[in-house]
Amino acid sequence: EQARPPTTLEGDRKSVTPGREGEEQQRGARPTNPAGPRAEPEESLAMVTRVRSAVRLALALALSVLVTQATVMPDGVALAQPPPGGGGGPGRPPPGGGRPPPGGGSFGSRVLDGLRDAGTGLATDLVGNLVGGGGPGGQGLWQGGEDERDNANPLQVIPGAPPEIQGAADLLLGSRDNVDVEKITADRPAYLLPKDERVSKAIGLNGLHAGPSAFTPEMAGMVCDSDGVSIKLDASDPEGKIWYSSDVRKNGVGGATTEVTCLWIVDFPPNIPDGTLIAVNTDSFKSETPAKLRVFSGMQTCVEDDSLYTRLQIGNERGFSRVDAVQRMISFVPTRDNSIAIQLDITQAPGDSSTEFSFELELRYGPLYKRYPPGPNTPRQPDPPPGMAVLLPPAYDEIELREDGILPGYLSLYNSNGTRTFEQMAAGNPLLEDMTGTEKGVFIINNQDFESLDGIQRIKMIEDGPIVISNNPRLRMPVAEFIDWLNGVDGNISSIDLSFNDLYGQIPESYCDLLERVPELDLSQNINLCGAVPTCMEVVEAAVLGGGGRIKSAFESSEMQKFALLWTGTSVGSPCDAIEREGRRPVESFDGEALPDGSLRATCSPLGYMAKLEDRGEIVFDSLSVDLQDFKATSCAWESAIGESRSSRNGSVLVLHFDDFYTSINGGHGLCNDFSSGHNFYNPLLNGPLMDELTVSVFNDTYKRGLDVFRASGSELPAPFVLDIDPSYKSVQLNLVKTATAGMSSVDLAGSMNWTIPQCGGTSLKYAFVEPISTLEDLTSFVAKYRNTVTGEVGRSIVVASCNATGNGTKIEDLSALESVTKIKGDLIVMNCPTLRSFAGAEKLLNVTDSVMVQMNSGLKSIKGFTSLRSVGGSLVLEGNKKLRNLTGLGNLTQIGGSLLLSRTGLRSFRGLEGLEDIGGRLSIVSNSYISDMDGLNLLSRVGASMVVKYNQMLKSFSGLGKLTQIGGSMDIQLNQKLFNLTGLEHLISMEGSFALFNNPAMENMDQLESLLRVGGSFVVGSNEDLVSIQLPAVKSIGSQTSVALHATPDRRKLLDYENVSDESYNHIFAVEYNTKLRDLNISDDIEGLPWNFYVGNNQYLSGWIPWDLLTKGSVRMASLAYNNFSGPVDPYLCESTVEKITLNGNKDVCGSVPEDCPMDIVAANTNLRKPCKDIVAPTCILESQDEQQCTVIAPEHSSHPKEITFTFPKYELEDGLPESFNASIEYQFAVGTHPEKANVNPFTRIEEINNTGPNGTFMSYTWNVEDRHISLISGLTYYVLVNAYDLTGATAKNIVSGGTMIDVMPPDVTDAKVELNVDEDGPYRIKWRGYESKSGISNYKVSLLRDGKVVNTTSVMGDTMSLDGILDGIKNGTIFSAEVVAESMAGLESPKVMSVAVVPIPDSGLKNDRILVGVGVGVALGCLTTAGIISFFVLRHLKRQREKEKEERWLRKLNSSVFTYLQGTGTQAHKLASDQGSESLSDSHSFDADRHKNRVFIFTDIQSSTELCEQDADAY
Repeated sequence: EQARPPTTLEGDRKSVTPGREGEEQQRGARPTNPAGPRAEPEESLAMVTRVRSAVRLALALALSVLVTQATVMPDGVALAQPPPGGGGGPGRPPPGGGRPPPGGGSFGSRVLDGLRDAGTGLATDLVGNLVGGGGPGGQGLWQGGEDERDNANPLQVIPGAPPEIQGAADLLLGSRDNVDVEKITADRPAYLLPKDERVSKAIGLNGLHAGPSAFTPEMAGMVCDSDGVSIKLDASDPEGKIWYSSDVRKNGVGGATTEVTCLWIVDFPPNIPDGTLIAVNTDSFKSETPAKLRVFSGMQTCVEDDSLYTRLQIGNERGFSRVDAVQRMISFVPTRDNSIAIQLDITQAPGDSSTEFSFELELRYGPLYKRYPPGPNTPRQPDPPPGMAVLLPPAYDEIELREDGILPGYLSLYNSNGTRTFEQMAAGNPLLEDMTGTEKGVFIINNQDFESLDGIQRIKMIEDGPIVISNNPRLRMPVAEFIDWLNGVDGNISSIDLSFNDLYGQIPESYCDLLERVPELDLSQNINLCGAVPTCMEVVEAAVLGGGGRIKSAFESSEMQKFALLWTGTSVGSPCDAIEREGRRPVESFDGEALPDGSLRATCSPLGYMAKLEDRGEIVFDSLSVDLQDFKATSCAWESAIGESRSSRNGSVLVLHFDDFYTSINGGHGLCNDFSSGHNFYNPLLNGPLMDELTVSVFNDTYKRGLDVFRASGSELPAPFVLDIDPSYKSVQLNLVKTATAGMSSVDLAGSMNWTIPQCGGTSLKYAFVEPISTLEDLTSFVAKYRNTVTGEVGRSIVVASCNATGNGTKIEDLSALESVTKIKGDLIVMNCPTLRSFAGAEKLLNVTDSVMVQMNSGLKSIKGFTSLRSVGGSLVLEGNKKLRNLTGLGNLTQIGGSLLLSRTGLRSFRGLEGLEDIGGRLSIVSNSYISDMDGLNLLSRVGASMVVKYNQMLKSFSGLGKLTQIGGSMDIQLNQKLFNLTGLEHLISMEGSFALFNNPAMENMDQLESLLRVGGSFVVGSNEDLVSIQLPAVKSIGSQTSVALHATPDRRKLLDYENVSDESYNHIFAVEYNTKLRDLNISDDIEGLPWNFYVGNNQYLSGWIPWDLLTKGSVRMASLAYNNFSGPVDPYLCESTVEKITLNGNKDVCGSVPEDCPMDIVAANTNLRKPCKDIVAPTCILESQDEQQCTVIAPEHSSHPKEITFTFPKYELEDGLPESFNASIEYQFAVGTHPEKANVNPFTRIEEINNTGPNGTFMSYTWNVEDRHISLISGLTYYVLVNAYDLTGATAKNIVSGGTMIDVMPPDVTDAKVELNVDEDGPYRIKWRGYESKSGISNYKVSLLRDGKVVNTTSVMGDTMSLDGILDGIKNGTIFSAEVVAESMAGLESPKVMSVAVVPIPDSGLKNDRILVGVGVGVALGCLTTAGIISFFVLRHLKRQREKEKEERWLRKLNSSVFTYLQGTGTQAHKLASDQGSESLSDSHSFDADRHKNRVFIFTDIQSSTELCEQDADAY
């Protein structure tokens, strides 16, 4: 099969790239015939015979591979290199610059490459000759020569081949016929297919892929593998695309996992030298879960070092989000070892174990020429190695503009350090002078000397591509001019990137017109852009910065990204005149001199170049850009090579002044630096695991890797820094570096609850290399030149350094040259002046507006000359003056506006600072070997920022700080060997930042913080080996900041999702760790708030109950109490608190159980949790103290219910001093058995639903039902209920038991029952019965007498009664009587009725006699008398009750009126009652109305009358 001509695709097919033949002829190479011309073979048939076996093996293997691929491979999948073409974009060489590789794209070469890449390596050359690849000289082994069988059979697959070879080839051809060759060699690349076809194809590819291997570039970008997919780019088309999505993963291979990792290793052809920029165009990167896309220079992806050039983040493990989706973003990555690596990582959101993902990635990549088009004077490339000529960029005379002036390909210029303007680039280059546009875009990037684009306006057309003019730090022009030019450029501009230049001014409204045409417009990192946002972005601005309610839709429509690219690293939103007032343009140096217009404002570079520093300038960067780019060490780096002018005898001085400062020191713990309150404690718990630090390093022959001489980090404004340049220094570098903390903290911390793109702050510092004053003559001359003779003010900073004057100069031994100076407008810097002995001569100096810095003066003994100094506007720095033993002379100094730094001095005390009342910035007392206390700071009441006390070997206490009440930042006390306690801090009330006490080995207690009410940040006490006690008796709150430290960066603009913003003011930590002797931790019971994280661990002598009361205060979410000596159970109230997780590891005496429904995550290795506690009193019956016999189970003695038993029992309470909340944790369990001491029917079971009953709920009832168990209790058996109580400690009370319940489900048996009735005609009767039987016994009988079938009466008698007598009246002859008896068992069941035989009354003569008549007469008489007496008694009593009732009703009416009136809010003061009613009110003349809350209690002792009153007037009652 002949090779197809290579094609180039740009969307659809547009052009045909010249074939190999024409290109070789053009270059003078030997022409070849693509069909393979005949030539003399150099091998003999004898050689063929020797290799037949190898050929058979190779063909068999080829056949098996091909059949397998034909069977399972989706349509159109190629095994190896594609036909030339495809791609498009910036990496495509311009026309005339490429052609297909030798061998073309034949089917045979594809099979061959597939075999080779599969690792077979068998008979490669032979197979290539067999299927038309070409052996030595480009000939087939049996194609031509003197072989007589050369053309014997034109139908043979391989003409002239031996029969054995021909047979194998026939089989191969037959198998090949089953493959859709047209689809395999299709001209349409996979990435141009519709999405559904693309998904289908990618699923098939991923199904074939297993482990690292090579695919065609157009296919390999659709395959995902964590071990790496090798993409080998063709020399004629060194471009490619990557596309992968969750649809492919879900329907393809890989299984269900909680993360996805895809790695693509892109190998460029050898003609592309290392350092060539690869443009990576991220067309789309979307994910609904945390995702990260990184691009590395080279193949190393294990470490995010300087090889990392692109990092796009969507969310992270702690819930932060930078952008939800990235679209049309271009980044640039240099090649290393001819490769780049692209890695995609997708993970689930925190707490989500689902394996479902939703993501999509689509990007393009390709190389850029450093300068294209080249000019006539551009040096020609040296002669390339054989076979590489076609791969070099075309020469100037090989490029032609189109008739319409369009430049084929793109225009590019990068890493050019000599080209300053576009006109300079175009000068003498007709291609650029006559150009009207480009086919594929403009790339002008990373040119440190590039200053002007004047002349670029000739470009009026970009047919299809981006405009990237970025990372040119000296490119300064009004942004309005830039946008006006862009609005005049026609064509399809895919995106515009103008970041990291020095554009300035207000963004014009025409920006909105441009944004309608171009979906991506990046103006970020141009610090001098200012003014209001254009109207088209006002809605987004309101939603983002003002909580306008559209924030979610802004994210979804990518408006958030557009706004971020307008707002990040700029001053947009600030008035432009404010920028002028702040001195941002023009920039003033530290000494008040304005920098020249256009001076370097250096910032960070995404491409990682080392910026060059001028003599003076400004360095700016902000947190958002650093966070978004995730810059490497060389991204924020600035260097000054020390030249001749800075290596003179007197040297020079580098001065750094900080206007704003912010570097990240949180390590992901929280938003911005809030977790550590902006102070770097160099502690992994507060600042870990990675921090950004600004360093100053010097390099010379000794320190070839650099020596760090300055470090600053956090949010607090550092004091100025001064460096005396030693003549040996070769360079000075400033770097923003990532620093790992000493150790990793293993404590689980609560994660942020917000999704946010934070702008935490920025850094702005001015630098200047200054020639110092080194002789007395120079100092005198300088003062005379700049001193105002009227006011005595010197209008410049004074820098005295390197004063080793010999020969012509006079040594500076004092400051007598300042004898007439009253004020210095700037800094006073005196450093490295060994001849200086004192400050004598400066007695008239009253004020220094900026800083006073006295450093490294080995002979300085006294500063008495400062006796008149009253204020320092900046910082006071005394550092490295070893012979300075006191501060006498500063007695009139009352205020320091900045920081006070006392470091590495010979001071014995701070006496001399007795007048100092206020420090606006930081107080740092570091490495002073002789200081023992703070005596001398007796009037100091406030420190505006942090107080740092470190490395002071003799410091024993803080005595002398008795008036200090407020610290505006943090308190950092570390590594003071003899610090015994905190005496002197008894009056400290509040600190806005964090408190840390680390590694002070002699510290025994910190009880002196007796007045401390509030700590705004974290509170950490750790590794103080002698610390015994921590007392905070007055503290009210820890961990809730209400304000920012005074010297924190004020600009804290944040992009927040205001619909879902959570309060993070408590995102701090309370920690007490590794204090090996700590026994007492006492925190105020009145504390109202603690931070999210509570950590008390590894204090082996800290014992007692776990401090549950603290964990329920405030907002604690994560608690760790591991490896102390705590004991006792878990407080059940904790399950209802804010605590999400608690760790109790290593507390062996933690015991008891936890409520089953407790949602809290509990980790308790090496404890006795869920086991009974020791020495704990079990719950006791509440009635035990009254009558122990009442503590029993009450259940019926008999029951007819075979499915249930209802019982009651008394409540229990705790008696062991546990917190009252533990009473709520008492649980009850019951059991049932056939013996009072056995639970052989139902084992002990927790009672879940209990009903309170009895007086005041002192009893509890429960019904045990076995109906759902499909069993019944056995009739005739007695069941006993056993109950006990237990608490969470596991202590169980003794059992109480019922008296037994007999189950009887049968009514009394009447089989043998009989009833007899005897009735006399005069009235007496008798009923007798017998024969009733029941297992539970007879409770009672119901006996009824019937007359003529109707019941006359029914009488109930006890169950042991067997007869009943009675008398009847009015018996008539012939009346029929009968009786019936019903027995009721002890279980409450009634028997059937048993009736007697009907009877008729009979006479009884024994009942009559004469005495009856006499008795009747007497009885009648007595009855009459009795009746008369009774009537008289009742009449008299009725009259008396009537009188009492009338009296009571009168009282009730008065009471009713009074009560009703009072409850209606009336009284005598309300004047709502008549005067005669006033006395009837229950309130006196001074009473209040009811609505004035005067309490009243009404007591009614007459229940009947009260009831009547209620009936009469319910409302009043």
